[in-house]
Amino acid sequence: MEADKLKSTITNAIPTKVVALGIGSGVNLHELNNIASAPVDRNLFLVHNFSSLSNVDEQVRNTSCTSALPSNRYVP
Repeated sequence: MEADKLKSTITNAIPTKVVALGIGSGVNLHELNNIASAPVDRNLFLVHNFSSLSNVDEQVRNTSCTSALPSNRYVP
């Protein structure tokens, strides 16, 4: 599955968080769950249409801009 390839490629290189965003009624929820980093309930966002993106933009920004590194690990 492509989501598994993505996760194994990026997480083996450096700690990375993958945020998934589904737009519309035709999204494949199973695939988005596989794409999003754990915990999925904090890294997966669904909206009904593009106009609804403004309802989650701050949440997506806050989620995607937080570090994927453990807080006790320093990387220069």
